[in-house]
Order: sequence, then C-alpha cells, then structure tokens
Amino acid sequence: MRVKVQLVIGADDGGPDTIHDVAVLEKDCQRIEQLGLTLAEAEQLLTQLQQHVVTYQAAAFVTLRSQCDACGGPLQRKEETTRLLRTLFGTVLLTSPRLYHCRCQAHKTTTFRPLTVLLTESTTPELLFLETKWASLLSYGMTARVLKDFLPVDETLNATTVQNHTLAVAQRCEGELEEDQDVVADSCPGNGGPLSLPKGPFSVGLDGGYVRDWEQRQRHFEVIVGKAVPAAQPATCFGFVQSYDTKAKQRLGVVLQSQGVLDT
Repeated sequence: MRVKVQLVIGADDGGPDTIHDVAVLEKDCQRIEQLGLTLAEAEQLLTQLQQHVVTYQAAAFVTLRSQCDACGGPLQRKEETTRLLRTLFGTVLLTSPRLYHCRCQAHKTTTFRPLTVLLTESTTPELLFLETKWASLLSYGMTARVLKDFLPVDETLNATTVQNHTLAVAQRCEGELEEDQDVVADSCPGNGGPLSLPKGPFSVGLDGGYVRDWEQRQRHFEVIVGKAVPAAQPATCFGFVQSYDTKAKQRLGVVLQSQGVLDT
C-alpha cells in the first residue's frame, strides 16, 4: 500500500488556469522509517513550492505595473530576461520583462524593468538573517554546511559567500548607529531618550582582555565583552573594541534598550 500526497497551489482570481499541481509524492507505509517526510523529500517539496509561490508573486507584481499610471493603457514589452533570487528554500529563477514607458508622459529612459523595484537584493532578508545568525556562532564554512544540511539552499553557498553577506549586514547595522560624542550620562545611548529602570532584577556582566595585533607585534588592543541578563527575557551578549570603536555607547544602549532597560 502506498500513500499519495499532492500539493496544489493557485491564485485567488478564480480563473480556470490558476490551479496547478506543485508536487506529487508517493510513499510506502509498511515500516516506521517510511512514516512522514525525510529531510531530502522535505527539501525537494519546499524547493518546488517556493518556486511556484515566488513566481506567482513576481508575476502579480509585474502585472500591476504593466499599465500606465497616467492613462491606464497597457505597456508594451521589449524583451524578457531572467533573474535569480536566493531564498531560504532554494534559488528561484524569475522572468524579468523590459517594458516601454508610455508616450503620454516624458521619461528619462525609454524602457524599464518593473521587477528591479521588487528585487532590490539577490538574496532574501530571511536567508541573510540566518546566515548572519549562524556565522556569529560558528565559522563561515560550518555555517554553509549547516544550512545545506537542513535547508534547500543553493549548492553554491560557501564560506566566502557567508562571509561577504555577514560583512554587508554588519556594515548596514553600523551605518544605523550614530557616533558617541552627543551621548550624555542621563540619556539613552540608543536614541537620546530619558533613562528608566526595568521591571524586576537585571544583571549586566562585563569583562575585558588584551589581544595582540599580529601584523604589528608591538601593539595590542582591548576587547570588552559582556552579557545583559534581564529577569524574563533571554540573555544578550555584546562586545566592542574600546580604543577603535567610536559607537561603543550607542551599541551597548541599543542592546539594553531592546531589553527594556532604556525606554523611549
């Protein structure tokens, strides 16, 4: 006896061609190891489902922008190319049409690609988040291997890709912090708001150590690390190099504010 599972996806416009089979899986049910989905089967189904979902979403986005905003007339297509989007559940190949601007209004360019407005990055934020989260706990190479073990991510994902993505996310976070020169003792380093005490006990531990700069052996720098432990929330670790970091107070303030120590 075999069990047949069929996944179906469709749009909500009620059209006759909006319902399609995504995947069909047949499994025996004679032994315990045949029950449920294996990791390989789950990855395969997720990859197929993701491809269909993202394709429908991208097509709907392009359709909404295939008419002139001024006169409502349809925009003509010049050509079509493809775009790759790396997601948590596989790399998706999308059709990216190039449309002519309507002649009822003047434009700086003759054509445009609507999908470029949606695909501002080649990797989805959720995949970047997991890469960065695991890279903060493990090596870049181990992070790539862990993600490949449990998720249908692109096989080309490697340590260099994880390192570049982690660095880009870190630089973006750094850009959101202001310098420390305007921070005063009675204000929140995160946003300058007034200080307030949290509810319940709250502990903050600090420690430091010196690390030698091996490129210039005569120099060393001090690393400050710590852990903020609120009463009813998970602990958060933080760290900075005091002699180099111009945003140390801002960084610590953001951590404490996220745990309710510094309210806005």
